[in-house]
Amino acid sequence: MISADPAFVCSSWGAHVNPPRPASAARVRPEVVDPPAGFFHSACWGSRMLRWPCLAMFRSSECRANGLAAGIALATIGWLALESPPAPVAADGIRIANRRAPALRLAATSAPQALANVVEPVVPPVAEALSPQEQSLRALHKKMEMLERGRQFLDEIPDYTAQFSKQELVDGELLEEQTMLLKCRHKPFSIYLQWLTGDVGRELLYVEGTNDGEMLVHGGGWKARLPALSISPTSSLAMKESRYPVTSAGLKALVDIILRIHADDLVKNNIERCDQLPDQDFDGRKCAVFVVYYKNAELSPTYRKSIVLIDKDWNIPLYTRNFCWPGDQAPETAEELDDATLIEFYTFTDIQFRQQLAEVDFDRTNAEYRFR
Repeated sequence: MISADPAFVCSSWGAHVNPPRPASAARVRPEVVDPPAGFFHSACWGSRMLRWPCLAMFRSSECRANGLAAGIALATIGWLALESPPAPVAADGIRIANRRAPALRLAATSAPQALANVVEPVVPPVAEALSPQEQSLRALHKKMEMLERGRQFLDEIPDYTAQFSKQELVDGELLEEQTMLLKCRHKPFSIYLQWLTGDVGRELLYVEGTNDGEMLVHGGGWKARLPALSISPTSSLAMKESRYPVTSAGLKALVDIILRIHADDLVKNNIERCDQLPDQDFDGRKCAVFVVYYKNAELSPTYRKSIVLIDKDWNIPLYTRNFCWPGDQAPETAEELDDATLIEFYTFTDIQFRQQLAEVDFDRTNAEYRFR
């Protein structure tokens, strides 16, 4: 094991090479005294003669004392190296410490230098233990927050074009899907629609504050030769093939409708659960997927289930599919149930923002239009 603490390494090395002296063995400069009477005694003559060079050395400078200590230490290390057998090596090549010579702890680079280029690992947050109801409420709030941001995004958009598709249940009948070219201007609110499927060639024009608040419409095919009609957006004729008037057309209106419905849902507490499913691509756009299930027809008379795909960049609903409650004989499978109870289906594709739509785009005299 390699220690990164320099202080620990130094203390270990010092303890191994130069063990601390006991207090009684502390070096004291010897004091020279006159030789005793027995100095020349034959029993101590040899030892006395050996001591005198040492006494002279102790009298020398401090530098000589340090040199002597270093020499003794080197001699001791050399003796230990000769006496100690080499440390055994394990099969994997790692040197193993033996009983006589403990493993040497190598000094590592100081921590600031060693970790200077190391990226701290990202620790994933601990998932909160939420109940199913809390998870559902969190998903619903996230959906609403995304739509709120989408509303703010659309407030900054002056206009856009898109391909708009819808299929609705009107007066108990599920109508055929219709696809239209949509031009939308927010101020003043203006809508132009041209049918690409169904009654191909039909056109609708509505400009807020003009034509006495009425919309202008003419049929497709041979009916395009007939004069255009000015009708109220909320008249029975205008609502014959639609659940919402033209004044509620477009992305901003759809966002407002969904937010209003969910605000009412929170008050009534009529949602069984709201699930956020894995993201999906729609029309080449990454979308968050939300599925809402309602409790019962008493608390939610209109909707049983709702599927909404919200663009993760624009925060606007590109795909909305809503379902009502079944009749007395409900289909057996969930797929059959959804097919039998579809009530609203809307998609927006090929969206082009900030197209600098001009007055002519919402003028009945536009040469590209067929209003007469």
